[in-house]
Amino acid sequence: MKNISGVEFKRDVSGKAKSVTIDLQKHGEALQFFLEQVGALSEEENFEKKWSEGISGEELVKRVHTHLRTLPWKKE
Repeated sequence: MKNISGVEFKRDVSGKAKSVTIDLQKHGEALQFFLEQVGALSEEENFEKKWSEGISGEELVKRVHTHLRTLPWKKE
């Protein structure tokens, strides 16, 4: 088997591939359908995770204002 970044095969004593470790940050989107299909990840869990990572409207306004203050404005 070919070496692919983010994919590591675990072999038994005879050298036969028995399991695989996959970096989900690199290949997670490609595996999402499979993980949902086998029940390892549900769409609801995925939504809840993304929702909890979100920020409020007030926090967004604060971040935008902070960023705008760092821009090099030209005075004419």
